[in-house]
Amino acid sequence: MSIKTKLIGGASALVMAGGMLAFAAPAANAAVTTMGTCNNLLALGSAKSSTVGLGITDQDNLSGALSTKGVGFPSKTDPLGTCTTTANQGAPDSGKPVGLLAGGSHTVTKWGTKLFSREFDCNTTDVTDNSEWSPSGALSITFADTVLVNGIPKPNSLTAQVTVDGFTDPDNNPATPSDVVAFHGIVIKGDLLGSDVAGETEFDPIVKDTTQKTNPGPYNGNVQPPYYGYQYDLANGLGCQDATPNNANILLFMNGSVGGHSQLLLTPLSGITFTKGTA
Repeated sequence: MSIKTKLIGGASALVMAGGMLAFAAPAANAAVTTMGTCNNLLALGSAKSSTVGLGITDQDNLSGALSTKGVGFPSKTDPLGTCTTTANQGAPDSGKPVGLLAGGSHTVTKWGTKLFSREFDCNTTDVTDNSEWSPSGALSITFADTVLVNGIPKPNSLTAQVTVDGFTDPDNNPATPSDVVAFHGIVIKGDLLGSDVAGETEFDPIVKDTTQKTNPGPYNGNVQPPYYGYQYDLANGLGCQDATPNNANILLFMNGSVGGHSQLLLTPLSGITFTKGTA
């Protein structure tokens, strides 16, 4: 996958379309059980490359580091959200010794990602560069509820290794706008250890704007501000798809979702799902 998967512009919207979610399926005779879901978490993200001052660009031969940090919705003082887990399925918690993870709702106190690629860009005209690599790294989530670790209460938490697959195409029409990125992976530490991860998140470029003092509201079918103090960065997003070289540099972006949709193009997305096959 390349982060450059088509970005197609319009006068008032940034259009992103591309690859479908793909991940290793379980054996044909394995029953897949949903072990947990996280929906409508929101995060602010930043991008850096091997050249100081550059993030996600339309230039070649640059590495990229992407990091996100969960924020409260609709404002920074509000809760981050919740994840829900399935009871009576043998799911491990993050205790020592390991116990059973309780089913039900878990309040998220911290979440984010740290991804890296040795080379990627957003140049949509460069489709033959086989040296590029999908961003991959860690997804981490920490919960308010605690578990005993060697007799000391510690927050339940998990870490998953994930890889970006590309922008989704929910209606199987590459010409239709999409600003939703799919990813997949596996939990490597803590709660739900070993479960498969499949997720979708918005990728909406933003730029700081101290004059923008409106928090995003609940999903109502209309485009709203991305977050207090930010505006959508359409100029750099559109720069990734035009014929002008070196005019795209995305430094900040939104991840997550509001009401099961992306914030800019209102594209439906599924959030994060954790599953297991039959043991």
